[in-house]
Amino acid sequence: MNSELFDHLKKFKTNPYLFVGSGLSRRYLNLPTWEDLLIDFFNNSNIDGDFEYFQSKSNGNLPLIASVLADEFHEVWWKDAKFKTTRNTNKTLAKEKVNLPLKIEIANLIQRIQKLDKQFDKEISLLKKSVIDGIITTNWDNLLETTFPDFNVYIGQQELLFSESISIGEIYKIHGCVSRPQSLIVTQDDYNDFNNRNAYLAAKLLTIFVEHPIIFIGYSLSDENIQQIIDSIVKCVDPKNLDKLKDRLIFVEWAKGSEFEMKDSSMKLPDNKVLPIKLIKTDSFEPIFDTLSTLKRQIPIKILRKLKNSVVEFVKSSSPSSQIFVKDIDSITDETNIEYAIGVGVASQFISSQGYKAIDTTDIIDDVLNSSKNYDAIQLIESTFPTMLKGNVYIPVFKYLRAANLLNKNASLNASGISKLKSKFDLRQNVPICFLPPKSYLNKLAEIKRNHKDVNSIDKAFDKKHSLIYIQLLDHKNIDLNQLQKYLRVCFKDETLKKTTDFRKLVCLYDYLKYGLV
Repeated sequence: MNSELFDHLKKFKTNPYLFVGSGLSRRYLNLPTWEDLLIDFFNNSNIDGDFEYFQSKSNGNLPLIASVLADEFHEVWWKDAKFKTTRNTNKTLAKEKVNLPLKIEIANLIQRIQKLDKQFDKEISLLKKSVIDGIITTNWDNLLETTFPDFNVYIGQQELLFSESISIGEIYKIHGCVSRPQSLIVTQDDYNDFNNRNAYLAAKLLTIFVEHPIIFIGYSLSDENIQQIIDSIVKCVDPKNLDKLKDRLIFVEWAKGSEFEMKDSSMKLPDNKVLPIKLIKTDSFEPIFDTLSTLKRQIPIKILRKLKNSVVEFVKSSSPSSQIFVKDIDSITDETNIEYAIGVGVASQFISSQGYKAIDTTDIIDDVLNSSKNYDAIQLIESTFPTMLKGNVYIPVFKYLRAANLLNKNASLNASGISKLKSKFDLRQNVPICFLPPKSYLNKLAEIKRNHKDVNSIDKAFDKKHSLIYIQLLDHKNIDLNQLQKYLRVCFKDETLKKTTDFRKLVCLYDYLKYGLV
């Protein structure tokens, strides 16, 4: 632990945010620089000519090089047999924009070559233990979400701008992610569009900058992207209050052979503006992550996030849900003497059946995948499922039917189950056949069974959108439930995927296999 950094961070009431750049990915995943990545892509693209030609055509401007390559690669990708597999998997996505074939292949390239460097095991281990409130990053890889699996991930500028983010336990991937190729900020048009929305992004991030110390790591002070983002944030701050950011902005500069040093410095911004910052020079990130791991948090981040979200939702709706218990609120007459008591634990001891009626599909799926809710099975069966299952939705129910002792070993209802569910709701017919994908995908059945034997094999071969469908085609005896659970947990963190019917069907299949059959 570095005592100087620790004492500085203890000045603040909140824990730090990390603002992470490509330097961290190059260090820990052996990923190339952006220019080298474009070269690697070019060398595998079957585009005629030399890379230097495209450099000269773009005056060395990397986003412009990417734009030119995207135009050239578009026809190659659609016609060349080399890209038949990815083309068959992604043609629906790729038809939307000329630059998407390039983004798809770059995303595949990163996922193929990224690999944790064992020499930094200690640093990565300390990073995992770091007590932080959230992360902002321009990186495309998935290092951070695997390092902090309890954090909620927002991909792309648009998702952040229109999300119900609460600034606790969140990762903002503002330049996109390889899991969603269309989100990548790569070409000149992408950057132009991103920069046009910088003011909106800055407004979203301003609260974080004002309330938290921000540790920039993996960036150079001269990085144009980070300068533009910070400049947009600074423009939202009254000049009189600019000095308040001084101690909150901490830049980490890696310098080979340099001993840990923390000092006052400054950062040059556009229009000759100068922003005071704290600068750390070091040739190892161990002292930084070690210091962050010694910070205190009274409540685990996953629970804190849930608690904050529940309180926010209650304030917005003034109606208690299944995750928040409010007692005697109507009897309050003197708001000046209000005292608050917060309890974190098993809410089922306190909430009424009315609270259980407020539980939604996402809550049920979260509980099935993560065992996170401690719901009373009988209450769900009595109060939640009768209403929830009236719609044409896929809801996992076998976990709760099993917990209530209402099932036979073959997942059919026993005598008690038949009696208990009568007039409340009906189980789906033809389980598990009803969880299969639409007929248009069933022609892939033979191919999937021939070429793939487990969940991981399909996950590696296809994007998440299609693997959700094809996993359902596996022989059930070949489905490792631990693999499937891990895969579904990743999908659940994707705000778009978790709302799809295919995702919910697969969750239902998992629920049937794990809890229905014993």
